[in-house]
Amino acid sequence: MPVTFVAYIDESGDTGLDLVKKPDDPRGATEWLVLSALVVKIEHDSKMVAWTNDVQADFTSKRADLHFNQLLAFKKPLVCSALAKKDCKAFVVMSNKKNIEQYRNHKLDPSNKAWIYWFLARLLLERVTEYCHTQTPLERRGKDKLRIIFSRRGGLTYQDFADYLWKLYWQRDTNELVLNYRQITWPMIDHDEIFVHDHSKFAGLQLADVVAGAFYQAVEQNRGAVVACDPSCAKLLKPLIHFKGFGWRLGNGLKPMPALHEMNLVDAQKELFNFYGAKERDWKKKE
Repeated sequence: MPVTFVAYIDESGDTGLDLVKKPDDPRGATEWLVLSALVVKIEHDSKMVAWTNDVQADFTSKRADLHFNQLLAFKKPLVCSALAKKDCKAFVVMSNKKNIEQYRNHKLDPSNKAWIYWFLARLLLERVTEYCHTQTPLERRGKDKLRIIFSRRGGLTYQDFADYLWKLYWQRDTNELVLNYRQITWPMIDHDEIFVHDHSKFAGLQLADVVAGAFYQAVEQNRGAVVACDPSCAKLLKPLIHFKGFGWRLGNGLKPMPALHEMNLVDAQKELFNFYGAKERDWKKKE
C-alpha cells in the first residue's frame, strides 16, 4: 500500500528509573525522557538532507551529522529557527520520571528496561497517526500508510515494539486496553513500514533529534556543566508543534506525562508548558 507520510522518531534523556536526578542533586538517571516525531509528507522525504544543510547554513559545522546537544549554544537557536520554517509537523511526548522512580511493572520481565520508551512511543503514535489520518482524503483512508523510522538506541529491542503494537491491536478488538483514552489510528499502520536506522545515516532522524533535544533542554536541569533549564529553543519550534482548534497544542502536539499538577516542577520548568498553553488550574491538585 502507498506510503504518504513518514515519521522520524528520536529521543533525549534515558530510561533509567532506579535513581532519578533531583533539581538539587545531579546524581542518577535523567529526570526527563523526551520522544519526538518529525512528520513529513512523502513528497518532502527526499529533501531531508537538504533541510539538514539548510538549518546549519548560518554557521560552519565540521560534524558529519547533526546532534542538537553537541551544538555550541549560539548555534542551537539558529537551527531551531530555520527548522521551524519547514513544511512538516512535530509531536513531542515528555515524561517526568520522578513519580515513577524505582517503579517495577510486575507483568514484565525484570530485565526489560525499555518499557517506558515503548509506552511513550505509543502515546506519540496515537497523536501522529490521528494527524496523518485526518490529513488523508476520505477515499484514501485505510489505503494510504505511515512509514515509521526509529533512531537506533542501545538497549532497545525493536522486535519488542513490534510485538507491543500487535498486542495493542488485538486488545483494541477485545476492549482490554489498559489506557484507552486514545488509541492508535490503525488504518495508518503498516507493520512492514516500521524501521530502525542509525541516526548518522538518516537526515530526518537528525532533525527529529533537534526537536527532542530542544524540549529536553527546556526542562532538564543539571545537564552536565549546565545547571539551569532553557526553554528558548523549544519556544522557537512552536510553528511545527501540531495543534487543534485555536492553538490547542498541550495534550496534542505536546503531551506531558504525568498530569502537570502531579509533577512538582520548579518555576523554570513550568515556563515551557505555560508557553504552550497550560493554565493556572492545570498546576493545581485536582480535588
